[in-house]
Amino acid sequence: MKRLFIHHPLFRLLSPLLSGTLVYLLILLYNNNMAQLQEAFLGQELHVCIGLAYLIQEYARISLLLFRRLKTPSSFTLRLLLQILVSVLLCIALVSGAMYVYFTRVLGYTPNSGELLIFNSIFSIITIIYVILFVSHQFLYKVNTKRIAKEVDAKLGVEADFTRFKKDINPKLLFETLEALLVLMKKDPDGAEQLCDHFSGVYRYILTPKREELVPLKEELEALNELIHLLNHLPFRHVELNSVEVQESVLVVPGSLLVALERIVRSTITSESQSLSLDLLENGSTIRLRYLPEENLREVFETKTLEDIAQNYRYYAPTPLKVVLEDPYKFIEIPKLSLDESSHN
Repeated sequence: MKRLFIHHPLFRLLSPLLSGTLVYLLILLYNNNMAQLQEAFLGQELHVCIGLAYLIQEYARISLLLFRRLKTPSSFTLRLLLQILVSVLLCIALVSGAMYVYFTRVLGYTPNSGELLIFNSIFSIITIIYVILFVSHQFLYKVNTKRIAKEVDAKLGVEADFTRFKKDINPKLLFETLEALLVLMKKDPDGAEQLCDHFSGVYRYILTPKREELVPLKEELEALNELIHLLNHLPFRHVELNSVEVQESVLVVPGSLLVALERIVRSTITSESQSLSLDLLENGSTIRLRYLPEENLREVFETKTLEDIAQNYRYYAPTPLKVVLEDPYKFIEIPKLSLDESSHN
C-alpha cells in the first residue's frame, strides 16, 4: 500500500502504450481526421505519441520522487500548487522541445502554436493526473495507517484485558483449590466450608472491580491472610506470616503482595515437615518481605519473576520493586506509595 503503483515496472512499460494511443486518437478527433485510422493506424504519428507518453510519464514519476523530499514550503497547499506549477512548466518544455525536434528533423518544418498547444495541453493533463494520484495515495495511506493503528491498539487492548483477566482468575490456583475442596468434602465438611470461605475471600478481593489504582496496605494484608489460609490447604509448605504495624497512609498496587506470596510458595521445595516463615518489615521507603529461601531446581525466584508487578510500580514510584539476596535471607523490596507519590500532576 505504501508504494504507489505507478512505480511498478509493468505499469511503466504498458501504461505509455495505452496513454500514447489515447493521445493519438484525441489529436485525430480534434483535427476531425478519424478517416486516417483506416489508412495507417500504426503510422509514424502514433509512434511519436507513444514515445512522448514514455518521456512524460517517466519525467512525472521522477518528479514525484523529487518533490516527495521537498520540505519547503511548510504549507501543504502551497507545496502542492508549487509541485503542479513546476511539473506542468517542465512538461511543456519537454513536449515543446521534443515536438520541435520531430517536426524540424523528420517533417521538415516548424510546428505552429496550435499543434504545440494541443500536445502540451494533453500531456500537461497527464502530468497533473500523476500529481493527483500521488497526493490521493498519500492521503489514503495516512487514513489507512491511522485505521490500522487503531485496530492494532484495539487488538493490544483486548489482549491486555484478556491477560489481566487470566492473571486475576489465576486458573492454576483455582483448579488446585477446587481439587482440594473435592477431597476435603468427603472427610471434613467443616474444613471444606472454611476452605470455601478463604477461597471466596481471596477471589472476592481479586475480582471485585475497584476504582482505586492503589489500596491501603492493611486492606491488602487482609486478603493476604485469606490467601495464606487457602494455600495451607494445598500441598505446599505451611505458610506463616509475621507482620509489623504499618502506617495507614502506606498504599500498594492491588494484588501485588498476593502474587509475590504465591510465587514464593511455588518456587519453594514442597515439604510437610517444614514451614515457610515470612516477615513483613518496614525499611525506610520500602516494605520488605523476608524469608529463608529453599528453592526448587526448576524455578529460581528473582526480580524478573515479578516483572509484571514491577512494571506497575514503575509508574508510581521512582524506586523499583526488586528481589534482593542477603545471605541467608531473600527479600522482596516493595516501594511504599502515598497519595502524593501516586498523583500524576
